[in-house]
Amino acid sequence: MKGKERLKLLLTNDDGFDAEGIRVLSKTLEEKADVYVLAPDRNRSGVSSHIVLAESLYFTRHAENRYSCTGYPADCVISALRSNLFSDVKFDAVIAGINKGPNMGTDCIYSGTIAAARQAVLYGIPGIALSLTSPEGEYAPSGYDYQGLSDFVKDNIEKLISLYENDCIISINAMSIKKYKGVRYTALCFRDYKDKIVFEVQDNDSLKSSFLSGSLTTTGPLGNEYEAVSQGYIALTRLHAEPVDFRGAGSPAEDFKV
Repeated sequence: MKGKERLKLLLTNDDGFDAEGIRVLSKTLEEKADVYVLAPDRNRSGVSSHIVLAESLYFTRHAENRYSCTGYPADCVISALRSNLFSDVKFDAVIAGINKGPNMGTDCIYSGTIAAARQAVLYGIPGIALSLTSPEGEYAPSGYDYQGLSDFVKDNIEKLISLYENDCIISINAMSIKKYKGVRYTALCFRDYKDKIVFEVQDNDSLKSSFLSGSLTTTGPLGNEYEAVSQGYIALTRLHAEPVDFRGAGSPAEDFKV
């Protein structure tokens, strides 16, 4: 930490530059930090760590240190940290969100919000992902008030940054409520989306598919994030940024024919 010098924070998301979550968070954090924003120019939810490699990205300046980008959340982090777009600012942390909807357990595989925090950690910078659940239901279109979680982050930003260590993403989930019971360190849950794809014949040679979301069920060990959020706590989960190999690596695989 830099003593009394103001923190320098990079904000991004996967809901898009104009999303309310990043707007409220940015305004709140400006009270105690220098805030820089680089976010996708449209909704990029569910894109995971997608990055654009074979074509150019385009950036629009909306205000001082405020840009949107035609790329994806991970692209935004890469562009901010591996260029002079922000005059080589040394960021203290990258904060992704606040996401409209939770990112718990299995969600983290697909989430662009988590991917942005992951990209920061892969570059050796604290990555913090923020996600909000509506009391009207998971993935409900309304019922989101981002101020409570924004205030929590503002009041605890130094502590949140201090939790960073090598390969550690900080994922925070909370209900959209005015007052929280407290904060819990939580385990990951497991999400079964029961999704399916339905095909419609267009002609003899082509099909059209539609993605249908099923009835979501959530399970997990005691102390998981879903349980904590449902009970009115802020859930703080620490994740590996790098893939973790399954046990048994290095032992001989003697049962295969070669």
